[in-house]
Amino acid sequence: MRRIMTAMAPFIVLFIGWALAIKVELANEAVQSLVRILPYLFVIFALFMSLWYQNSNSFYLVCFILASYIFTSVTATKPAMLLKAVTMISIFLPINAVWLGFSKERGIFSTYGRNKAIIILVELIWMFMSVIGKANAQAVELNEAVMTISIPAFILFVLAIGILLASFLLKKQSMDLTFVAILLTGLIALHFAHRPLVMAIFITAIFVIDVIAMFDVSYSLAFRDTLTGVLSRRALEQELLKLGSKYCIAIADLDHFKHINDNFGHDVGDEVLKMVASVLQNYSGRAKVFRYGGEEFVILFAGMSINEVVPQLERMRKAIERRPFVLRAEDRPKEKPEKIKAGSSKGRGVIHVTMSFGVAQKTELLKTSQDVIRKADEALYKSKNGGRNCVTRS
Repeated sequence: MRRIMTAMAPFIVLFIGWALAIKVELANEAVQSLVRILPYLFVIFALFMSLWYQNSNSFYLVCFILASYIFTSVTATKPAMLLKAVTMISIFLPINAVWLGFSKERGIFSTYGRNKAIIILVELIWMFMSVIGKANAQAVELNEAVMTISIPAFILFVLAIGILLASFLLKKQSMDLTFVAILLTGLIALHFAHRPLVMAIFITAIFVIDVIAMFDVSYSLAFRDTLTGVLSRRALEQELLKLGSKYCIAIADLDHFKHINDNFGHDVGDEVLKMVASVLQNYSGRAKVFRYGGEEFVILFAGMSINEVVPQLERMRKAIERRPFVLRAEDRPKEKPEKIKAGSSKGRGVIHVTMSFGVAQKTELLKTSQDVIRKADEALYKSKNGGRNCVTRS
């Protein structure tokens, strides 16, 4: 449910912004004055949170949008300059969204962060010079309702939104969806660039969307395991407090994981953990998967009996057993070559991974969640002693 709400939140903000924009020009002077300063109030929150979490992609996109908004605000009464500013922004915004959306997060003040700052600064200087160049240009007429975005720029927006949506569907990264919402809101804002109050509403919406995204980042840092992407032990502690009277807890442990680390290295071990976590997540259904520590995972089945849970755990176990892990060749290039040479390396081999499970159900004797976890751990111990790669119920 939380993931659904996180995905929907940016678009809810967009719809609220649209509803407010319809009436803002009819509001009294006090409300209009407040609307004019809202973008600057919310951008402070957006920039602060981006700085706090060292999210350079969010930080520099917000900086670009803030500078763009200032350009349009200053040139609002000069149609030729405003039109040029909107044209430049409508080209740079989708390009920046895709570039920053796919850029690896390495901090704001790192070398990579400074390189991003330089690129954004060059764009803004280019935009400034282009807009200034229209200072003495002949005045142009603008449509009273909306400004026209050039067809090439509109195509850029469509392509950028399509690319980010595809990335979200493949990688399930919420920031991609955030950038999609920002692009949609930005496109609407540019159509109303000559109507300062309406544009202020949509620019505010962009900064609110970014703030929501930063809250999601903070949640992920606190409650998600950074390596595997599943929920963390801290999240498990929170979930255990919410349990009702009917639930099961399973503990899963990778078999011979030390052997994998010792023989193939910790990098391979990390990749195996990611693969196993992905399989557990895919087969979890209504259950929640947590990384408990090391190679151990906890699977929480709320509102389910042990007779319902065991078959599901068996499906998980079989899926992991059947999922081979291919070791990359040592000479494999980091990027896929355009042409693959005949006889090229196909890898160093395959690791077949298995997992043991222990599961326990809440009963009158097992009154607390810690009692259930302890019993599931005892069942896991039996699985290990019974030959591994099996599910044992308490």
